[in-house]
Amino acid sequence: MSKPDDGSKETFWVATESQRTLKDLKVRKTGQPVCVIGHYDDRKGQEAVFQQFNIRLAVVLFSDGKALGYDPSDLLLPCEIHEDGEAFFEIRKCQTCDQVFPLTSDEFRVEIERTECPECQP
Repeated sequence: MSKPDDGSKETFWVATESQRTLKDLKVRKTGQPVCVIGHYDDRKGQEAVFQQFNIRLAVVLFSDGKALGYDPSDLLLPCEIHEDGEAFFEIRKCQTCDQVFPLTSDEFRVEIERTECPECQP
């Protein structure tokens, strides 16, 4: 697991090779930044923060105060969280299966960026 740690601020998880969605996280902290790819078209691609679980759905809060429930696999983790706490997302669409996936910080910084999601890439 990778999480920034400045010692004084809240710390949240960022995407790693094995953890790219909220579903992948074993520890889910209120306030975790996520990018929504779920079923409400008007909210796809928007950033939100995780609040709690309601049965099997993850309730997230948008900046306009609206709270909605999503499957945790539809909530992508940020690539990085900057020192000021701002989440930075790099979301790509797999050229093989059209599924969207977040890049890790290392994947974002390589010269040749990955074009396939982890499930399709050999």
